Amino acid sequence: MHETRFINEIFAVLNEKLAQEKAARQVVVNVRLSPFSHVSAETLQGSFKELSKGENFTNACLKVLPLEVLLECKECGRSTRIAERIFGCPFCNSADVNIQMDMEFFVESIEIEDKEREAENGD
Repeated sequence: MHETRFINEIFAVLNEKLAQEKAARQVVVNVRLSPFSHVSAETLQGSFKELSKGENFTNACLKVLPLEVLLECKECGRSTRIAERIFGCPFCNSADVNIQMDMEFFVESIEIEDKEREAENGD
């Protein structure tokens, strides 16, 4: 149920954004999720799909993208950004690493396709 906190954050952003966009047709919510999160992309998407029905966001879909984190190796001193869960240095294979995670999750952007734009495009 950790994903509920993230879903509530998404709903808050959607409510704010869609209050300005009355003619919204299709909404894509792009979010970033840390590879070290206790929430998986699949459970987040499933929970969003179910909970969005009660919030009247049935025209919204969730796109979960990986959030890169900084891995610093204490052994060889090299740093790299990673988007998957690894626990060792990719350069020297040392397990003596520090993983910098400022955020676990955030809403990156919202894409809205409205009826007026669709009419302009002849759809």
